[in-house]
Amino acid sequence: MAQQETWLIKHAITGRSFADSRKQRFDCRLESADGVFRFTLQELPSEAAEAIVRFSEELNVFRFVTPADGGFVVKHWYYVTPESVQYHAQIGELTFEAGSEIEYHPEEYWGD
Repeated sequence: MAQQETWLIKHAITGRSFADSRKQRFDCRLESADGVFRFTLQELPSEAAEAIVRFSEELNVFRFVTPADGGFVVKHWYYVTPESVQYHAQIGELTFEAGSEIEYHPEEYWGD
């Protein structure tokens, strides 16, 4: 079994969810190079993509990775670079970048 990824894009102030891969079907691709994380989302409903663009100054992106071996779920938190958020309606693609990532490993937060 391969690792499983869950994606969540939220409004930072209200906590409103714009995209949640547990509830919506969309494809998210992540590439990283030189400390920049590039996201490409396809098949996201246009109203969700448009809301993400509208609130580009206040986005939180989370990626939850469940290891194939059933280990602890690792949470990745990305801070979106607002000016990078673009929706290409004609091809149904949303792109944006993040300049930082915080990675949480739950096993590091439990005492002995």
